Amino acid sequence: MAIQASSAVGQFAIRHRLAIAFVSVALCLGGIYAALHLPSSVFPQTNFPRVVIMVDNGVMPADEMMATVTRPIEEALKDIPGAVRIRSATGRGSAEVSVFFTWNVDMVEAELHVEARLSQIRSSLPPTVTTTSRRLTFSAFPILGVSLTSPTRTGMELWEMARYEIKPRFLRIPGVARVDLVGGRTPEYHVVVDLLRLQAANLTMTQVTDALSKNNQVTPTGMHEENHTLYLAVVDSRVHNIPEIGNLIVGVAGGRPIRIQDFARVERAPEPAFQVVTAEGVPAVLLNVRSQPDGSTLEIATGLKQVIEELKQELPADVKIVSFYDQSLLVRSSAGSVRDAILFGLILSVVIIYFFLKNWGTTLTAIVVIPVTVLVTLLAMKAAGLSLNIMTLGGIAAAIGLVIDDAIVVVEAIYAKMMSGLPRLERCKRGLGKSSCR
Repeated sequence: MAIQASSAVGQFAIRHRLAIAFVSVALCLGGIYAALHLPSSVFPQTNFPRVVIMVDNGVMPADEMMATVTRPIEEALKDIPGAVRIRSATGRGSAEVSVFFTWNVDMVEAELHVEARLSQIRSSLPPTVTTTSRRLTFSAFPILGVSLTSPTRTGMELWEMARYEIKPRFLRIPGVARVDLVGGRTPEYHVVVDLLRLQAANLTMTQVTDALSKNNQVTPTGMHEENHTLYLAVVDSRVHNIPEIGNLIVGVAGGRPIRIQDFARVERAPEPAFQVVTAEGVPAVLLNVRSQPDGSTLEIATGLKQVIEELKQELPADVKIVSFYDQSLLVRSSAGSVRDAILFGLILSVVIIYFFLKNWGTTLTAIVVIPVTVLVTLLAMKAAGLSLNIMTLGGIAAAIGLVIDDAIVVVEAIYAKMMSGLPRLERCKRGLGKSSCR
């Protein structure tokens, strides 16, 4: 039965040898295309069954935060379909709530459920609460890190440079999801009140804060129609600099307006810092680059290096921008290991087969089998939506040994049949390979 099946396969291969050769070449070309366009990352894209909600509410005490914010959020999220348990950690003005789901839940849909439930309870939470929710995936971790330092500039100047000049350039790189800034000092305006002068004006701190919040805004005032055109009229009372802030009117005493500059000093200064970030021993601003779920680490790293080289020519001479963390090095190292395994396997199999068989035709069979197998594997990975990562590349490297072993066994069997004296056509009918038909 086995001989008959082998003969049938051989006859089929002989009749359709041109079609088989064409399909093989087409698959190899497809594999080359897949190798050039497969996304790359350190880890495969995995949707962990967890959604993390980060809650911020200023400096609210932890016990009040637990009672008015964390507990209502936990109770609202508990009945989401697929949720199995909820864990939270609450501190002063902040909380982290993690919702765990079963593994068979669609995590994109689960994240939407979480966002919808948070929107439903928004009115019951304190108005100063802000929430941010994200699915836990490998894309949640930075893939690249860049540091910005200067021996002469302040942390506030470095932050402004990173926020308004460098970050937009990084976000234009294909595959980049977001860029987070760490370190530096965010600039802001401080109103330093003289309490004695404030009391002399019969004002309170509440009145000062209300005046700053209510006057610094854009307010619509109605519509104006002219020449068959309808215009929206607005009052722009926003303040942009120190003199404008100082001229804000807080109250009126004795028919005279009382302005902020009458009882306070306005200055531009950095926000309070709760952490110190350094690079190479000096204060720095770090830019953490995160990729989209289907982003390619190698392509993002290539684009980032190009942008950094352009920035080095544009930034002031005292500003230094360098990369301090790069996941693409791990991906390139893994790809290099696979390349070395293929080359070493080819050389080793060629030496062994030719040393024992002394036949270049059978040796050529083993040489062709290994790259064809790898290219077809890459094409299958592209069709399945997989990426090049340390797991898939490691699997390919491990499988190279099996491919080489099978190639040697098959080539040895072909050579044995060739030496058995069977007629050429009979060897082909038994499916002993193209090299045995020569």
